[in-house]
Amino acid sequence: MPTDISSSEQANRSLILLAGGNTPQLRQMHALLAAEHTVILAESCAYVMELAAAHFPDLILLSARNDCDGLYVCEKLQKNLFKKRPAAVMLFGPEDDELIDLSFAAGADEYITEPIHWKLFHYRISFLIQKRRAELELHEFAGRLERTNRELQDFTYVVSHDLQEPLHLIRAFAERITRKSNSVLDEQGAVYLQRIEKAAVRMQGLIDGILQYSRLTTQAREFIPVDLTGVVRDVISDLEVRIDGKKAKISIAELGTVEADPLQMRQLFQNLVSNALKYSACDVPPCIEVYPLPPPVPAGRRASCRVVVKDNGIGFDSCFQEQIFGMFQRLHGRDEYNGTGIGLAICKKIVERHGGSISARSSAGQGAEFIVVLPVRQKKKKSKAGA
Repeated sequence: MPTDISSSEQANRSLILLAGGNTPQLRQMHALLAAEHTVILAESCAYVMELAAAHFPDLILLSARNDCDGLYVCEKLQKNLFKKRPAAVMLFGPEDDELIDLSFAAGADEYITEPIHWKLFHYRISFLIQKRRAELELHEFAGRLERTNRELQDFTYVVSHDLQEPLHLIRAFAERITRKSNSVLDEQGAVYLQRIEKAAVRMQGLIDGILQYSRLTTQAREFIPVDLTGVVRDVISDLEVRIDGKKAKISIAELGTVEADPLQMRQLFQNLVSNALKYSACDVPPCIEVYPLPPPVPAGRRASCRVVVKDNGIGFDSCFQEQIFGMFQRLHGRDEYNGTGIGLAICKKIVERHGGSISARSSAGQGAEFIVVLPVRQKKKKSKAGA
């Protein structure tokens, strides 16, 4: 029968559930472990499921011998009680290769052979407990982070949506005043009204950008093979009016195919090409090149596709090459260049969602290069039980 322990001891010390029959070896284990841990001793493995459900131990230590049937219990714990594995499981038994294989197949984290090396046994117990606690802390942290990110996305979407209605009213009344009452406004009043309209347009751009950013994950599509050359050509076609207006020259090389979200790939390259058009020099027609780089992939690693979007525009100081990918980051005043400071942040989030990276190289007045690195094939996600 199990020994009784106090709740205060459980709180301050790691808890081990020990089951393996009434043997001298089990009593020796108990004495060794009890010096540093709180131990619940069960002479029969039949009590293990009940005790594990009631006390949530850090480690369960079971005999693999037939008289305790620890293999069966380990397998049962794995399938039923410990789907999230809150405890480590160690089996001990004779040095038998088949038994060792069966133990790990049943879900054991460790197997200690008999006769037991007690110093090694002590180290392995401590290691398993620390490892399991670290895994649980990491799992809990990841869960909190996922919930926080989900709440932040929901908050961003709701706030952006709720801002739309008052902004529409501001723009509507500003347009009505311009249409019906502009003749009675003095020069200063007309300037104020113009500034209201410009501010409303900027605010609309910010809201649209925030909504776009928040939807990158929530409304993402499945990855399929995407021809990047075709994507960039479609982007150029969409921007034809701006390209003609700027007398821009654009060259596109063959870029290859990657597994990706096709809409997000279009969004990515539309932002990069639009930026190249926007930040062009006043007296020089834009010249934009989109071409691949040979991927430096060592043997055994995933193949990657590297694409450069290069322009001859105004560029930026190299000290800002990381800062420009942040939200709302602008290196130029609104009077010089329109923009929300969200476009490159969207590019970064898209690329990272695809397991890639984006970087920039530039110097003031010397144009800019944006290097996009995307895996050719996406990692296959393991299906989760019950998902």
